[in-house]
Amino acid sequence: MNPPVIIFAYNRAKHLQRLINSLLQNAESSETNVVIFADGAKNQGDKDVAAVYETIQNITGFKNVKSIFRDSNIGLAKNIISGVSAIFEEYDEAIVLEDDLVVTPYFLRYMKTALDYYKDTNAFSIAGYTPRITLPENYNYDTYPIMRNCSWGWGTWKNRWELVDWQTKDFDSFFADNTAVQKFNLAGNDLSTMLLKQVEGKINSWSIRFCYAGFKAAMPTIYPTRSFVINGGADGSGTNVGSTARYNTDIAEYKSNINFCNTMDCNDTILKSFCKTYNTSTIRSIINWVKRGKWLFKRHPK
Repeated sequence: MNPPVIIFAYNRAKHLQRLINSLLQNAESSETNVVIFADGAKNQGDKDVAAVYETIQNITGFKNVKSIFRDSNIGLAKNIISGVSAIFEEYDEAIVLEDDLVVTPYFLRYMKTALDYYKDTNAFSIAGYTPRITLPENYNYDTYPIMRNCSWGWGTWKNRWELVDWQTKDFDSFFADNTAVQKFNLAGNDLSTMLLKQVEGKINSWSIRFCYAGFKAAMPTIYPTRSFVINGGADGSGTNVGSTARYNTDIAEYKSNINFCNTMDCNDTILKSFCKTYNTSTIRSIINWVKRGKWLFKRHPK
């Protein structure tokens, strides 16, 4: 049975329609159940949200389409956490998309195959997107493991999702541990600062908490060496990603047989190339270092 596809939408009807159109180019779409969680309007009479509702009601071409319209605006993080949790009451695995993404015609095939292959391993999730990376000449795999999750087209399993502590109750002990923080930041020096901002209430991100759970469990995310997803939200229309070419990537071509990597076979060349997309500038790194120092002084004054 194909895993269900969960889509999270808010107020971009054209983006959502573009995503649906791209999904329908996948041969597996007609046998795929789709569940759409549409967030509610922030203001009464929001025409953009109303347009999304109308778009959802006209979707056809999948095995089944179920829609959940939120009564009020609960925000992306709560929408995703509660939505994915609800789906895992019925399914053991799922594929997750947001409305600003575009998938290739082989996205569903890749995600299903990867979820099947890695379900009994220590993989934490499957990424559909990858940033543009440099591969070593002797690298023969079509995937690679990174200790950082991907929020742009991904899949996971119920038993991994249940490992997440959404309250991040052990943050204080983690953030005071230099070795742990440095290890967490190996997949991008922005990670520990994002987690700090989450704990302080400055951001509201499901993704950084999911990422931290995978790190604690020593369970990586499996990325494709070439992307099955395009981030169509990097056009200035989103709230988390502005207009940028930073996340442009190389698109995967069709392969009948995917050569999957070992989950713990992290390649240093790939890791360094991967981090170039996410590492902050030197100035920002210094600012983040100062922020951590201030936090440590407040929590552990000498």
